[in-house]
Amino acid sequence: MIKETHECRECGSSNIVKNGHSASGSQQYHCKDCGAHKVLDPEPRGYSEEEKEKILRAYRERGSKRAISRIFGISRNTLNRWLEKRDAKSTQ
Repeated sequence: MIKETHECRECGSSNIVKNGHSASGSQQYHCKDCGAHKVLDPEPRGYSEEEKEKILRAYRERGSKRAISRIFGISRNTLNRWLEKRDAKSTQ
């Protein structure tokens, strides 16, 4: 049993034990009460709105999609999706 005061994200029980690591390397836990296998505090996924704006602003300054994806470490498909959403908003 874990001595720290962690609780299961599913049921709120403190009857949890360590149970390996996720694919990203985060510690996973197993709840003995509800049977859930989860990471206690998952990292937020995705990009913040500020990061998206920064990347889109760099693209508007005549950067190529390939260069933007290389500089910021995002895929061109992600950049294309963001640009499509931005264009859809501007036409409404």
